[in-house]
Amino acid sequence: MEAAQKGIDTLAPETIRRALNIIREIDRIRDEITEPVAMLTAVVALLSRELQTELCLLMLRNRETTAVELKALHKRNQISDRLIEQITRQLAERVVLLDGVTVWPGHDLFPGQEALHELWLTAVPIIMGENERLGGMLLARTRPFSNDEIALLNIAEDHIDSAVIQGYHHYDMQQRLRELEAIYQIDHIRDQDLPFDDMLNAVLQRLGNIIAAEIGFIMLYDQSGHKLEMRAATHQDLFEMSPHYRLVSEIANDSLRQGTLVCRNSLDQPLHSIMCLPLILNERVIGVLGVANRRGQTGFSHDDQRLLSAIGSQMDTAIFESLEQRHLRQVLGRSVDPRIMEQLLAQTDTGFLEGQRRILTVLYADVRGSTSLAENTEPEQLVQFINRYLGAMTEVILAHEGTLDKFVGDEVMALFGAPVEQPDHAIRAIRAGLAMQAAHGQLVRDWVAQGGQEAPIGIGIATGELIVGEMGSVHRTDYTVIGRAANLGARICGAAQGGQVLISPATYQLAAEQVVAQPIHGMQFKGMAGPMTVYHVTGLVE
Repeated sequence: MEAAQKGIDTLAPETIRRALNIIREIDRIRDEITEPVAMLTAVVALLSRELQTELCLLMLRNRETTAVELKALHKRNQISDRLIEQITRQLAERVVLLDGVTVWPGHDLFPGQEALHELWLTAVPIIMGENERLGGMLLARTRPFSNDEIALLNIAEDHIDSAVIQGYHHYDMQQRLRELEAIYQIDHIRDQDLPFDDMLNAVLQRLGNIIAAEIGFIMLYDQSGHKLEMRAATHQDLFEMSPHYRLVSEIANDSLRQGTLVCRNSLDQPLHSIMCLPLILNERVIGVLGVANRRGQTGFSHDDQRLLSAIGSQMDTAIFESLEQRHLRQVLGRSVDPRIMEQLLAQTDTGFLEGQRRILTVLYADVRGSTSLAENTEPEQLVQFINRYLGAMTEVILAHEGTLDKFVGDEVMALFGAPVEQPDHAIRAIRAGLAMQAAHGQLVRDWVAQGGQEAPIGIGIATGELIVGEMGSVHRTDYTVIGRAANLGARICGAAQGGQVLISPATYQLAAEQVVAQPIHGMQFKGMAGPMTVYHVTGLVE
């Protein structure tokens, strides 16, 4: 601005008036027109009127590719059309690289075009600061440009570079708003609590609208975690064609190997442009989000890539949460009370499934005389009784917020203190054991009244440090425990007589003030060193 002001001071009064008018008009345009292309078009039209040109072009460097692109023009007649045909990208690049305003006779630039020989062209590089080359202008008319007019162009350039930067800022802000809007739209879909596959399809439909892609797709790892599978696509028929599927898989795997977005444009086949973005959360790769065939363009731009990255930042969370929730329901859906399940689903960390070392209490319940019961009962009646027994025991365990570990024949195993921490896990297990004996007593009375055989249960409870987590194979897993206390609980259950609830010394130590119990000294258990005192719980302290 200082250099421009000094230039104004040395000009004739009329030229100063024109310079101030140009400055004032450019400022007005910048204030009133925020859209970059419209703003630059208005500036070009202003200069073309002030300098009475046949043609005025404004070109800018693409900030990502550095290629010179035509952004705005103003023309007056047919000769302008012929001139535009002769302005190549090489000439535009030449304008941008100039050190200052330069005048060219038409016959020097276009020796083979006689109709253009009468023109005079003035090239104006647009430079910000010391040497940040933003672009350039090219003006043409049928009479030469005077020194005062060249001075006017120098003054105008000092304001046009600021207008270009303003346009960049506006564009960046609009792009950021688009990204935020995309994130909001994906969040809105996620908040609808749709079934998993419906959520994926809804996201892909929205993705195609945001990025203007003909095809959207999501690939996720299969249960083994080794192979990518197509889980959703907006054009299923296209992806059933194996050549295209192989191409998509190839680019998807490239994206995973590089750990970043991969964009392939100008592919010489029906899928002419493809973008793939790894879906990664907490360093765990869960799949790939992708789009193919940019509508209206030969390929996906850097803006498209930023939009896909913004959407992916929400999608990996949405997919991961959905997969984890489904996994939790698969592993624990029938093992914990619905209230506990809601607590687990509300957590963002499901690492407890991977294994923890914790102090827990385990409970075992087993039918006494089950061999005789099986020998003397019709199969249909026995299955009916066992199912009623297991159902009643499960209800009691869940009512006390325990976790049903498994059924092994007529044996029931339950955990207290996992997956949700329970400081009172020992007394919870004891209360559940007593309630199980009461519920089973009523069940047996009804069974005997119908001609069934006596079938009491014995219950064993033990407390100690255990490793708890999801254990099993690809085909089946259980949320269960491993450790000495688990073995001890099973041994104590085996020693319990029908109607008894026996607890380990560690369990008794945690709940001694809350239970009525009788010690049983000198108990020997396989795999346990030395005799042990266990406790027969007969009631709770009121």
